[in-house]
Amino acid sequence: MTDPSVDAVFDLLDRWRHLPAYQLERRADIYFALYLREVLQAELGVELDPRLIPELPIRRDLVFPETPSKQSVKVDYAAFERGRDRVWFVELKTDAGSRRETQDTYLERAKALGFRAIAEGLRDILQATSAHQKYFHLATAMADHGFFELPDGLETYVYPKPRRGLTRELQKIRVLRDAAIEVVYVQPQSDGTKGAVDFATFAHHVERHDDPLSRRFAQSLREWGTIDAGAVPPRGG
Repeated sequence: MTDPSVDAVFDLLDRWRHLPAYQLERRADIYFALYLREVLQAELGVELDPRLIPELPIRRDLVFPETPSKQSVKVDYAAFERGRDRVWFVELKTDAGSRRETQDTYLERAKALGFRAIAEGLRDILQATSAHQKYFHLATAMADHGFFELPDGLETYVYPKPRRGLTRELQKIRVLRDAAIEVVYVQPQSDGTKGAVDFATFAHHVERHDDPLSRRFAQSLREWGTIDAGAVPPRGG
C-alpha cells in the first residue's frame, strides 16, 4: 500500500519528465540523496561518511585553465570516505542523453588534480563571493570533514551580517589535507562506464526499505531507467 501524497508527487515526476524543459534531476535529487550513501557503499565497497555535500563548487579555471575565472562548475554530490583518503564526485543523470563530453572532461581533470587543489580553489571562491553566509555553511561542512581549518571567531564576522575584517579572516582558512578523487555516475542505464550505477541497481537497494516512499520511488526509478523521456505518448492521449 502506498501513500496518496507520495503517489501524487511521483506521478507528477513521471509525467512532467517527458516535457522538453523539465529537469527531473533537479527535482528528484533529494530522493536520490536519501539512499545514495547506502547504494554507493554496497556497489563500490567503501565506507562513507553520512554527510554529503551537494553542488560542490570547483573553481572553473582549475579544470578549464584556458579561461581564467573565479566562477565555478558544480558537482552534484561529494561523498567522503570515512578515512578521508578518497572523495567521490557523484553526478546524477536522469536522462539517457544528458551525459556531456565537457562535463566528463572537467570531472576527469578534477580527478587528476586531487582534492587539495579543489579545496584551495574553493577557498579562493570564498574570498571572492558576496554570498558570505551561504558559503560559510559550505566552509563549515569542509571543516567538519577535516579539509579546512577555520580561524577562531570567523562566524562573528559573518553573522548577523558580514562586517569589516571578513576578507582578512577568510584568508586565514587553511587547507589541511589532500585526498584522491573518484568519479561515479548515477544514470538511467548502464553504458559500461567504470563505477556507474544504473537506476535498476539503485532501485534494487531502495526497495529493500518497506515504506511507502521507498516503494514508490523504486517503482519510478525502474520506469525512468527503461523508458526514455519523451519516448511514449502522453498518458490519456
